[in-house]
Amino acid sequence: MFIRSYFIPLVFFITNVILLIILTLEVSGALPHKQGGLGFFVPFLSFLSFQFIRGEQRRRNYVSRGLSTLQAINTFTFIIPFLIFITFLIRFI
Repeated sequence: MFIRSYFIPLVFFITNVILLIILTLEVSGALPHKQGGLGFFVPFLSFLSFQFIRGEQRRRNYVSRGLSTLQAINTFTFIIPFLIFITFLIRFI
């Protein structure tokens, strides 16, 4: 139970962090333009993690502090690609 409830959100979080790092490195010009577009899958993965954590919290009689922390961190990983996209829109207009 413990492994299932924390393992899947942690895998999503680690994947999100890797994709965000690739996206920010490409945006800053440190990497050639190849894989940075994958960083825009981060909101989709964050949404899947949100739904999984929400389902886990509903099954429990108490609120898990660790899952709540992952939920808060996923909020940031959900917002950052949108901020990068909006920054590009503003920069090129």
